[in-house]
Amino acid sequence: MSTTGALILAAGLSSRMGRFKPLLPIGKSAFIDHIIQTMRTAGVGPVVIVTGWHAHELEEHFAGRTDITLVHNPDFAHTQMFHSIQLGLAALEGTCDRLLFSPADVPLPSRRTMELLMACKADFACPMCEGKKGHPAMLSARLIAPLLEAPSQENMKSALARLEVRPIHVLVNDPAVCMDADTPESYSQLLHYYTRACGGPRTLRLDLTTAILAEAPVFDETTIRFLDLVEACGSMQNACRGMHISYSTAWRRIVNAEEALGFSLLERESGGAQGGRSRLTPRGHDLLIRCKAMQKELAASADAIFQKHFADFPLPPAAAGRRRS
Repeated sequence: MSTTGALILAAGLSSRMGRFKPLLPIGKSAFIDHIIQTMRTAGVGPVVIVTGWHAHELEEHFAGRTDITLVHNPDFAHTQMFHSIQLGLAALEGTCDRLLFSPADVPLPSRRTMELLMACKADFACPMCEGKKGHPAMLSARLIAPLLEAPSQENMKSALARLEVRPIHVLVNDPAVCMDADTPESYSQLLHYYTRACGGPRTLRLDLTTAILAEAPVFDETTIRFLDLVEACGSMQNACRGMHISYSTAWRRIVNAEEALGFSLLERESGGAQGGRSRLTPRGHDLLIRCKAMQKELAASADAIFQKHFADFPLPPAAAGRRRS
């Protein structure tokens, strides 16, 4: 009997979303749990998850789960997605005949879509809905070894082309294969689809934002996230790219915060063959750690209070939308 493994990519920076995408709530579970559950019902396993930024959150989330393997990409801030794919492929090599792989922010493809991909006899296939390609993709285990030998700077498309593998498009009636949560707006659209087309329960959710003030505003969530990225990426320039903001905008934020605090947050090294680098000062690092710990505790406390008051608050069913097969 053939086996199908699962490779879920959760090493990205979640920069435009502003929140850690694998653990975003959908219904009563998290994105990554929803993907795994659908894959399980389709008969997929073993499951490998490649982690990167905020890996500790996934380690805590899956603590004690022996049916899931976490593989960490320590170079997540400086490498392409293909490198994470290679790490996952190495962990799955020899365990399955084929595998499905998907980013962690595409949580809603249906079981039927996965079954159609698993039935495909091609070496590589991806679902297509209304002319758009989506996820998960299916990869034959025959390709694992040659893909592991490819340069990590490549992408999947160029690696397959070099191996003369022609992707097959499997037509599906499943718009969710093209729906991710790259931004807050796309996350809202995905939740809307979940309740109306997938029959998911309608639930209220809490949107909590925090800011820290001295004589003037010091830290908000954007500044905290930026410093977190600087620490992960090693430079302001890379953190700006990750958050899709200009260097001047980021610089003003840091200068304003430093003036309000009365001490430096970053140490900057300019020039050189490798370009400038930045790192948090000891006091900046200490402040960031305190802010992140506070955010985590606030989120847990706020969620408990929210559930106390709204867990049993009824919402009428959503109007029926387009159904999927």
